[in-house]
Amino acid sequence: MVSTGNPRVVRARPAAPPALAPGLRGSAGIGALLLVVPALMFAGDTGPSRIDRRVQHLVDGSAAGAWDMAHSLDWLGEPAGRTLMVLALAALCLVAKRPALAATAVVGIAAISVLTTVLKPIVDRRIHDGFLSYPSGHTAAVTAAAMVVGLLLADLLHAGAVTGTAIVLATAVLGGGLMAGAQISLSAHYPTDTLGGFGCALLVIPLTAALIDRLVRLRTVRPADGDGHRPTRNGGTPA
Repeated sequence: MVSTGNPRVVRARPAAPPALAPGLRGSAGIGALLLVVPALMFAGDTGPSRIDRRVQHLVDGSAAGAWDMAHSLDWLGEPAGRTLMVLALAALCLVAKRPALAATAVVGIAAISVLTTVLKPIVDRRIHDGFLSYPSGHTAAVTAAAMVVGLLLADLLHAGAVTGTAIVLATAVLGGGLMAGAQISLSAHYPTDTLGGFGCALLVIPLTAALIDRLVRLRTVRPADGDGHRPTRNGGTPA
């Protein structure tokens, strides 16, 4: 818990350290571009773009054992794996006494699941016999989970604005990059589909954290005074 300077007011640790606010707003803006621009470029497509073919060729030439690892990573994006990932992440945040961040993990990844599902028929990009592919929900979910881990690390390390933002973005790139590579390796998504999923997480997690923190501020706890009564605004006690 964090004291606000007023002995009567105690607040929980925020989901996102205040020092990271400018960086998170920037990442949300970048995420919006990464999500919207490819959606406009590839809406209605039924095949890979030139950049998709080039990236796919590079991934196809990776180590032989990468395919098995890709299958293992892919499970994290499936309903059962995603649920367990979210529960484990929320539990980790609660153990670290960061309930607002735990709520961000649950609400944020749930919102991402809904958003990616809704966007697929709107963008109407298809792969393999007509399966909707944009954006990659697997990439979005794992990127989001990695961002929450980054926020937790930045808070625990008391990182400043630059270092903290770098930690969050580094974990996002690591987690999202691993899942994107798995999806491309399995030919489950075009490379640009995974870019849209990455952007979705960069957009949604900062917005969710900001919303959770605002709700926490509005519900600031005012503990009872020494006599067990809750103070009123004029200093008296309620009848």
